[in-house]
Amino acid sequence: MRSSPVVLPLLAAALLVASSSAQAAWVPVLDVNELVIKQVAQFAVLVYGLAHHRDLAYVGVVRGQTEQAVGGGTNFRLVVVAARPDDGGSTAQYDCLVWGVPGSRSDTWKLRRFRKIVQG
Repeated sequence: MRSSPVVLPLLAAALLVASSSAQAAWVPVLDVNELVIKQVAQFAVLVYGLAHHRDLAYVGVVRGQTEQAVGGGTNFRLVVVAARPDDGGSTAQYDCLVWGVPGSRSDTWKLRRFRKIVQG
């Protein structure tokens, strides 16, 4: 028995809806001093500084969220404080997004976003 040509598009649409509703949600980081959170933040500051020829020094993490990434790994959305030693040590907050697999090599991690937060 052959299925109707309408069945396949309906099945595909149902699978798409089911997969989009199964996406992970952002979860707040409870302890910004947790080792993995500090390492991710330091990675973000280092990579941004190297890529953009900026002298930035990691100071700390203000807050953050994590999310299980589609296809594996973890997304880290962090607000990081960094200092500019060449500018008298002035500090600023940066919004950063990092993807990686905790425990993996650093060359597999990706800095997706690093933006200065403008204080209003």
